[in-house]
Amino acid sequence: MINFSTAMEYMELNCNFSKYILNYFKHNEKYLLKLEEDKTNISKRDLKMYGKAIQSHGEIIIAMLEALRSEERENYPSPLMDVNLYLNNVSGSVELSFKNNSGKFEKSNRKLNLLNGFLMIHKAMVELLENCMNNICSDVSFDEVFTNCPDFNEMKDYRINFLPGVIEKLQNRLSKNNFRLKDERLNLNNSEVFRILEIALKNDSRWDFHPKKLLYYDLMMGHQIFDERNLMSGVQYRKLPEVKEHRALNVIDYFKFAPLQYKCPDDSYLTLFDVFRYMKYNFDSIQLQGYQELVLASTIRPIILLARMYASFLKKFINFSKSNKNNSNKNLDEIRNNMSIIGSIIIKQLEDLNNLSLFQIQTKTYLDNLCNYIRNILKIEHSQSYVEMVDNIMKQTRSFFNKNDLNKYFGIIVDIKMTGDNVSILYNEFAQLVDVKSTYLIELEKYQESLNTVNKTRYINEFFFKNISKELFKFKPNLLKRLCSQNIYMEVYNMENPESIDDKNTCKDKLIANISSKLNISLPMYMIDYILYI
Repeated sequence: MINFSTAMEYMELNCNFSKYILNYFKHNEKYLLKLEEDKTNISKRDLKMYGKAIQSHGEIIIAMLEALRSEERENYPSPLMDVNLYLNNVSGSVELSFKNNSGKFEKSNRKLNLLNGFLMIHKAMVELLENCMNNICSDVSFDEVFTNCPDFNEMKDYRINFLPGVIEKLQNRLSKNNFRLKDERLNLNNSEVFRILEIALKNDSRWDFHPKKLLYYDLMMGHQIFDERNLMSGVQYRKLPEVKEHRALNVIDYFKFAPLQYKCPDDSYLTLFDVFRYMKYNFDSIQLQGYQELVLASTIRPIILLARMYASFLKKFINFSKSNKNNSNKNLDEIRNNMSIIGSIIIKQLEDLNNLSLFQIQTKTYLDNLCNYIRNILKIEHSQSYVEMVDNIMKQTRSFFNKNDLNKYFGIIVDIKMTGDNVSILYNEFAQLVDVKSTYLIELEKYQESLNTVNKTRYINEFFFKNISKELFKFKPNLLKRLCSQNIYMEVYNMENPESIDDKNTCKDKLIANISSKLNISLPMYMIDYILYI
């Protein structure tokens, strides 16, 4: 990690990097506009050539983010992160299909849709970068030698076949010293900005900023290797956990398929995995940050749910015991004693969760407080004091679920009235879930490195979503329907025209307004404005 106290100020470095990338996009714009000018004669090969060429700076972007790495900053440097999510997206391709003039995704005239996809994203990225220059970087001193993106096309012929050679020279300028020395006007030896970038380019930790890492891709995909562009593989399909007797067969699925508070048309709940499907091709870094906070909240959810179940069961059991004082059922005494043991187990689980070092002080304090509530229950003998502690647990856990938009339902323990006939059944159900969640923590620890990689890229201190992160959940009805769809690509290819046109107009009013770093410049939305080109 670069020591900025001996280098340059964070904002100055960020702005110099952003200006270079803006000039890089404007440099490539000449070739893109030439493609548009000749669109009746372009081939798919031409478009692929353009896409591969603009991706050549993918590693440069990642190195810039590495140079700007700060574990003390809550937000990623935007729009650099937006460009990273675009150039380095998980499919390995920047080929995106755009809606046609009728507002519909279609398989005919694919070349034109692909060209329009390039034009749409290019325009959005340029607007974000220009806005950054005008509003955030207006008082910054620029290293003009570095930020210059020289035109090595000596013939000034911007047909696409000249772009790969030109791009190679731009790459070499930032990576091969001998090349830089050929022209004094391009000499970067005295550039402090370049010196910092050069260090970052040699640092293996730069790959922490690859979108696959930022999206917890391996964790969400179970370390399975898929071709994202092969629809036949089912990689774009909606997935649900394998269940037996109302329990997930794979305990990590309690995290991966954590249900949210949004209901799908089939009455199932939107899950964390559904949001992941959306985020794979979402190029908005603010929504990325909200997603990352949702992931961390979802890792906690199974154990918080257990604490909530403990409090709920205990409250029901106390009330049941009061109304059955003369009941000589020995099971009641046994359950009463076992609840103390289970309380201790849940305390240990909460402590183990804290010891994974995934969370900052606010979350750790919250988990510590839950431990203390349960400890107090184990110490208290008076039923009235029990009720107070139980109510505290229910209140605190309800707040966690509501503010993180997670579903707080925990099954039959809350649904069924406790009776002499079912008290043992309910207890056994609860006790088995306690064992399952212990196994969950063992499995979660295996993914500790993946989770901590993201924690090293930004400071995630908020325990509840910040207002700006809540933008992630401002789903339009049509988008929610697609997120819930078994096959999102079949859904978007077969949309009716009227819905699509209305969808597009409504989208303009509801696109994400990035309050702080994008200053009301909005990016197109995946599945609303574009999809992966197949």
